[in-house]
Amino acid sequence: MVEVEIKSVNHRFLDLHFRLPKALSSLEPSIRKKLKEGCYRGKLDFYVNITPVEEGFMKVHVDTALAVGMWRAMESLAQQFGREGDLHLSLLLSRPELWSVKEEDIDRKEIWPVVEKAIDEALSQLVEHRVREGESLKRQLVDSMICMEQCLQGIADRAPDLPKLYRDRLEKRLEDMHIDVSQDRLAQEAAIMADKVDVTEEIVRLRQHFKEFNVTLGDGSPCGKKLEFLLQEILREANTIASKCQDAGIAHLVVHLKNEIEKAREQVQNIE
Repeated sequence: MVEVEIKSVNHRFLDLHFRLPKALSSLEPSIRKKLKEGCYRGKLDFYVNITPVEEGFMKVHVDTALAVGMWRAMESLAQQFGREGDLHLSLLLSRPELWSVKEEDIDRKEIWPVVEKAIDEALSQLVEHRVREGESLKRQLVDSMICMEQCLQGIADRAPDLPKLYRDRLEKRLEDMHIDVSQDRLAQEAAIMADKVDVTEEIVRLRQHFKEFNVTLGDGSPCGKKLEFLLQEILREANTIASKCQDAGIAHLVVHLKNEIEKAREQVQNIE
C-alpha cells in the first residue's frame, strides 16, 4: 500500500522537497513532473510511505558469521565464570548490529500507477483546500481594489483644481514678499506649474491597470505572478502622482492608495 502526504505553505515560486523510500528514488523525476502539473507556486513537502502487502517486499538479513563469533565468545566467558546455564538465544536477538532490513527492488512500471493514483488523490485534496483559500483571498483583493478605485477617483476629482491652487499659492507668496509681477508672467509661471502637476496620464494608466487586475483576477489561476507585476506598476504610478502633486489632499489619498497596494501585494504572494 502506498500513502502520499503533501504539505504546502505559501511561497513566491514552486519549491519542491521530497522524502522517498530508497526503493522509489528512481520515481522522483516523474513525481516532480506530476506535482508541477498540479501546482504553480508554494513550498511543497512530499512524503511517500510504503506499507508492504507482500512478505517478500522487505528482506531481513542476519550477519551469521558475526552471530557465531559473538555466541562463541559468550560461551567462553560463561565457562570461565561457571555460568553456562545463563546463556540464552535472546542475548543475540537483542544485538542490533546482527540485523538489517533491506527493501527489495521494485519494478518501476508496476509501482508507478499505484504511486500516481495516490498523488492524484493527494493533489485533489490540496487543490480543493487551495480553492477555498483562494476564494477568500479573492474577496479580500476585490475589496482592496474597490478602495484603490475610490482613492483614484478622489485624486481625479481634485487634480483639475491643482493649477488654480498653485497659482493662488504663488500669488499669495509674491504678495507676502511684496514682489510685483505682471499678469502675463504670472500666467506663464502658472502654466509651467500646471504642466508639471498634470497627472492625467497617470490616472489613465492606473485605471487601465485596475481594469487589467480585475480581469486577471476573474480569469483564475495561474495568475499570481501577473497580479504581482500589475501591483508593481500601480505602485509606480502612485509614486509618480505623489512626487508631482504637493497637495495635502492628494497626498492623503496617495498614502491610502499605497496602503491598499501593500495589503494586496502581501495577499497576491499567496496566489498561484
